[in-house]
Amino acid sequence: MSHERIAETFDEWAESGRAEGMERGHGDVVGQVVRQMGIRPGDQIIDLGCGSGWATRMLAKAAPGAGAVGIDVSRRMIARAEELHDLTSRARYEHGTFEALDFPDGRFERAFSMEAFYYAVDLERALAELLRVLKPGGTADVVIDRFEESVHTEGWSATVQLDMHFLPEAGWRSAFEAAGFTDVVTKRLLDSRGPGDEASFVPDAHCPDYRTRVELHEAGSLWIHAVKPA
Repeated sequence: MSHERIAETFDEWAESGRAEGMERGHGDVVGQVVRQMGIRPGDQIIDLGCGSGWATRMLAKAAPGAGAVGIDVSRRMIARAEELHDLTSRARYEHGTFEALDFPDGRFERAFSMEAFYYAVDLERALAELLRVLKPGGTADVVIDRFEESVHTEGWSATVQLDMHFLPEAGWRSAFEAAGFTDVVTKRLLDSRGPGDEASFVPDAHCPDYRTRVELHEAGSLWIHAVKPA
C-alpha cells in the first residue's frame, strides 16, 4: 500500500464529511486518554493521523501553554483541520507521513495517535520516527480499534480497501519494545456512552447488526502507552 493510495481515501473522507464522524465516534475514548496523559504546561505534542484536527485541538487545550502539531498524509484533511481551527488552542497542522517526520530529534514531550497507526506503510520505520522525535523520557500514547482480540475488525481492511496492520495486543507491545520504547503497557478502554440503543442502531459496512455493535463495544479500544528511555 502506498501513501498516495491512503491519501486518496482520506481526501475522499474529508470531502464527504466523514472526518467529523471520527470525532463523534471516538471523542469519548480520546477524552479518557487525554485526561490520563498528565499533559503539563508548555508540553509540545505531536498528533499522528490528525484528520480534521479535533484531537490535536483537544491536546493543545489540555494544559496552559501546551502546543500540538497534527500530521496527516491527506492534504484535504489538513485543509479541513485549518478550516475548523478554533483560534483558542495552540494547534497547527502539517502534511506528512509517519515514516518521515519533518522535525528534529527530541522535538516533543508527548506523542498521540487515534485510529491511525495501523495504516503505517512501514510500521517499523514509523515507530523509529516516533521514538526519534520524542525527548528522552517522552511518552507515546497510541489508540487503535483494530486488533486481533476485537474479532469483528478483521474485515475492515477489505471494507475500506486499504492495507491495515492487524496485530494482537501482545504483538503491539512487542513492536513498540523492538523499536526501543520501554515501560510499554496496554489497556482496553470502553466508550462510556455504551453501545447505544438497539432501536436507534443503523447498520453500516463496519457493523452490520446490533450484536456486532455490542461486541465491538465490549472489545473496546486498545491503548498503547510507551516511554522513550531517558
